[in-house]
Amino acid sequence: MSTIRDLFHSLGNKHTLVTAGGSATMKMLKNCLQAENLPEELKDIFSRMLKNLEWVVQGALEADEIRRELHDRIYQVIDPDTGKPKEEQKNA
Repeated sequence: MSTIRDLFHSLGNKHTLVTAGGSATMKMLKNCLQAENLPEELKDIFSRMLKNLEWVVQGALEADEIRRELHDRIYQVIDPDTGKPKEEQKNA
């Protein structure tokens, strides 16, 4: 497997970890914010954490769009099995 293929596989896995883990954590934070007996000071902290986590997950989603575009463009010119430029293989 080529290094480029490994890179895209790893990036896809990391994206899944961030978005799935972030979404699960945001759900837990939202549940905590709905707790009636939670002091306002803690609600404020949970709220700030939630906003930051939403920013992280949104950033991960945008980065994944870029990863997909880059993946498509790279594989137009590079063989995913060898990691070598397709033109180089034609000339060999």
